[in-house]
Amino acid sequence: MSKEKEFLIQDLTIDDEYDTISANASVQEAAQKMKKNGIPDLVVLDEDEMYQGVIADFDIVTNMVAEGLSTESKVTELMYTIEPVTKTTTVSDAFARMRDLDVSVVPVVENDAVVGVATITDCWGFLPEKYEDQKGLIAVSNPRFANYSFTLFMSVLYLFFGIFAPLIGIVGYLKAPIASQGGFTATYYLFEARGGSFWIRFIDIQGQFGLMWLLISIYGVVFIILGLVSIYAIFQWAYADYKMIKLSRNWQAIGILVGLLGIILEWMFFVSFILMDVLRVSNVQIDVIGFLFSVIAVICLLAAVSRDYVFRETTTMPEEE
Repeated sequence: MSKEKEFLIQDLTIDDEYDTISANASVQEAAQKMKKNGIPDLVVLDEDEMYQGVIADFDIVTNMVAEGLSTESKVTELMYTIEPVTKTTTVSDAFARMRDLDVSVVPVVENDAVVGVATITDCWGFLPEKYEDQKGLIAVSNPRFANYSFTLFMSVLYLFFGIFAPLIGIVGYLKAPIASQGGFTATYYLFEARGGSFWIRFIDIQGQFGLMWLLISIYGVVFIILGLVSIYAIFQWAYADYKMIKLSRNWQAIGILVGLLGIILEWMFFVSFILMDVLRVSNVQIDVIGFLFSVIAVICLLAAVSRDYVFRETTTMPEEE
């Protein structure tokens, strides 16, 4: 009978490409060593080579100015102290220690000597099933990467169906006949109306409702900006989630709210044209294909931020001996 396996630090590939620095060294020396070796963290050791803590480039950048410290300050003034792990420490325990301190590295010790470091990213892939995303329908070996890729793909589809298609005239919002052009039906796109030999920009339309045409042209620009902001916010959230970076604001909520707001307000503008008889014709119709594209865009946007329900981890546990 199989059971859930609890992985240990020794099951990880312990990173031995790390470096140390003396507890008596200055912050400037630590920064220079990080730059020279191209690493973001240094393990701090005392004169007896015993573990003291960890200093990260993030601590130097964010805390030095805030605390008013000099570059000659000791690394012990900026380092963080985290209880080191051994090779028999569970991955769950190591992950919890880093998560609780909001740090990315924990030293691995053996016989009181540092033998390497474990990262929060490495630990994530070995967490027991209760920590993994098991809500999804499709089992994959790397759900975090699958979720990240799925979010990017859905976001691109949202951008195409919701923003790009009406922008370049693939689909429109309304269809209405143009009597002065021999009965041609014109399609009203994001910034212009076209049909047969008829073509005119909204900003050039004058008359009783000239202000409405100007407003919808202005909002067309805002609509594009909102779409790009939505994509940026979702990309920020997806990348941070993939790399397990802590964000200062809820980019997921910003992305979906801004994206939905943009599409809804754009359609409200054009529907108000029908209700206010702005087009001055009786048989104005909503562009069905355009509306369908907007619906698809909304679905893609919702899917992008609900990707946890798509993929889950493939968990294969060894048989109990």
